[in-house]
Amino acid sequence: MQTQRVLLIQLPVPNNPATNTPLAAGYLRAYARSQGLLETIEITIMARELADYAGDAALVEAIAAYAPQILGLSLYTWNSERTLAIAERAKAILPGLIVIGGGPEVQHDNTWLLAHPGIDIAVVGEGEQTFVDLLRAHAAAQPSATQLAQIPGIIFRDRVGTLIHTPERVALAELSEIPSPYLNGDLPVRPGDMLMVEVSRWCPYACSFCLYGRNMGPKLGGRYFPLERLLAEIRYGRDHGITQVHFIEANLNLVPPFQELMHALAEINAAGGLALYAELRGEHVSEQVSDALAKAGLRVAEVGLQTANPLALKLAHRRTDLQKWAAGTRRLYARNVEVLLDVILGLPGDDAEGVAQTLAFIEQEQLGAYDAFTLQVLPGTAVRQQASEYALQFQDHPPYYILATDRLSYAELRRLRRELKQGIGLDPDAVEGCPLPHFDALARVPDNSALVDHIDLRTSPDLWPHVNQLANHVDIIADTILIEETECVAFLWLQQALLANPSTLFDLYLLATNTNEHATLNHREHRDTEEGQIQESRQAGSISWSPRLPVSPSPDLLITWRDKLAYTPGYLDRVAVYRREEPQPHHVRVSPRIWLVVPWVSQIDAQEYRGVAEIIWEYPLAPGEEPPLRAWQSAGGAGIWVRGPSVSTLRQQTDLWLWEGGIGALKH
Repeated sequence: MQTQRVLLIQLPVPNNPATNTPLAAGYLRAYARSQGLLETIEITIMARELADYAGDAALVEAIAAYAPQILGLSLYTWNSERTLAIAERAKAILPGLIVIGGGPEVQHDNTWLLAHPGIDIAVVGEGEQTFVDLLRAHAAAQPSATQLAQIPGIIFRDRVGTLIHTPERVALAELSEIPSPYLNGDLPVRPGDMLMVEVSRWCPYACSFCLYGRNMGPKLGGRYFPLERLLAEIRYGRDHGITQVHFIEANLNLVPPFQELMHALAEINAAGGLALYAELRGEHVSEQVSDALAKAGLRVAEVGLQTANPLALKLAHRRTDLQKWAAGTRRLYARNVEVLLDVILGLPGDDAEGVAQTLAFIEQEQLGAYDAFTLQVLPGTAVRQQASEYALQFQDHPPYYILATDRLSYAELRRLRRELKQGIGLDPDAVEGCPLPHFDALARVPDNSALVDHIDLRTSPDLWPHVNQLANHVDIIADTILIEETECVAFLWLQQALLANPSTLFDLYLLATNTNEHATLNHREHRDTEEGQIQESRQAGSISWSPRLPVSPSPDLLITWRDKLAYTPGYLDRVAVYRREEPQPHHVRVSPRIWLVVPWVSQIDAQEYRGVAEIIWEYPLAPGEEPPLRAWQSAGGAGIWVRGPSVSTLRQQTDLWLWEGGIGALKH
């Protein structure tokens, strides 16, 4: 009998692949091993080098090349849409592929996900036992609907398309039954990764907006991993070059082994090489607790707050003693711990007056910096079940942002959000979770690596990569002449790249500079069909080179041109919704992100391009010349492209965004 192949995938937060440790997949493989399944089933976790950095088309190709019988997906708010779209494309290539999805996104009330053609079986809640049952059911042949219905904790469609919800899965009483994927070798770690260490699957609180998915009442029981295992995992990570440890635990200072864990960590981390990150319950951060955390090496603590409005706290079922919470938080500040303090806008019962009350509390209690977030009405949470009661309007796809409540219109919610963001020095139009630009984008030369993240459209098309080779964040260099027409070969390539990689963030650098260092690719011949257009243009020899100098396009021209590009709304586009003055549609296009590079002497107003393109000022800095930092600061726009000396020392003098180096030499 042919060995069954199973491929497990977890895709990253767009701006932070370092945190994408596929711990859930590691648990699945480790538990399957403990049940003897690895003797007959090949279970592979997609390599981080691919999962974290590949574009959509490259991931589809990788899945097709592996040709699994079962594809397992870890679905989170930030990756569920992208992951399911990729799975749907893989299913079209691999007839008979069974897609199983699990994770926090799988909930009985998440209608868009359960209706998605990219998923066959959805696993609700903890997945280890269910995964093993599904593997056994599929061992011989595809099970019937009757057979699947005997497996608790899943949702699937029968032959006529009806959704079948099986009974709830009883969670493991003892987490020690799940072997450590790190210590087993099921989940390797690399230097520079963040070690994810789960302490328990339990929370004594029932905050209405939260979906830890592990509230099993006030008693912990055996719902935490043994202390010896936690310490062994941390030692393993330290010995393999890990410098950051993130505890996956809602209330680290409340679990029974807390003091023993901190005492042992103080010894393990005596040299200070491990930076610890933890979520804490602020009311219970005593002097003793804060001392233990500091000695163990805690660098960053997430303590919440969310709101100081008593009504909002009550409706959220959040039992916070605000005075004790503030005192505990100040103890962390006193020990030089970076504190992440959050304010959530849009909670039921909250309004402009309640937000003002929260800000006044932060100031009165002499707390540090805070960040402002908007409520995510997550599937499976109590706040979603209460949506009609509080007239909650929200996005029906991730990130499920609140758009209005019975106390806050969209306009008022947006105004408050902008004011809070500006009050803490943040750009209210910045897209949370969107990667920063590559500040060497204007200096690099394409290297033709397996995953291509830098392309110069001013070169011959023969040097451009296939759209299936692209990474998930790609820099594209082009002259502004690119936008004059939509029949040039460069536009056609970009269109195909967007269609094949709708989730990739394309940073398009349009050069309106007078450097005369490059030629411009023009191609004006019309095409009757889209298929094979780029290849046809190459074969026809219709590519010509022109010495025309680029110019600065108007904002209207940029908008018209960008609107002709393929666009599939995704996660980051919905995160950007608050850029809109009206909430419809529930998204704003993020990619391609256009950077218009203009000479310093250009007479343009950067503010006129806001929302369309970001201006980068090209400044040729002569050796020994004093940089005009004040002039740069007042110019507006995204930042400066410093042509000349290294910007490393300049970055120490300013908080401006600085691009470095000269454009790489062209290859014709």
